[in-house]
Amino acid sequence: MDDTSTLRRNDEMMSTPVDGDIVFLNPTTNNYVALDPVGRRIWELLEHPQTIADLTARLRQEFTGDADAITADVRAFVAELASEGLIRVGDAGA
Repeated sequence: MDDTSTLRRNDEMMSTPVDGDIVFLNPTTNNYVALDPVGRRIWELLEHPQTIADLTARLRQEFTGDADAITADVRAFVAELASEGLIRVGDAGA
């Protein structure tokens, strides 16, 4: 996964908002996954597929903090979402 990888939501996941968070039931693993408000914002931004570079640039505009730390946190978070099957990662042309 690099900056040009395109992230897409897996809209097959069942989800519901709960007190500012969003909770998913992963039918593959029968596990619940909860996203805090920042994770929920990432999910909202991924309503339309976008590259990691575009996603991190947007989040650096919206949130206060060190740009490198935000980028590292976003990369780690989307890797976790991908491993849970919540998002799909593809090439920029995909």
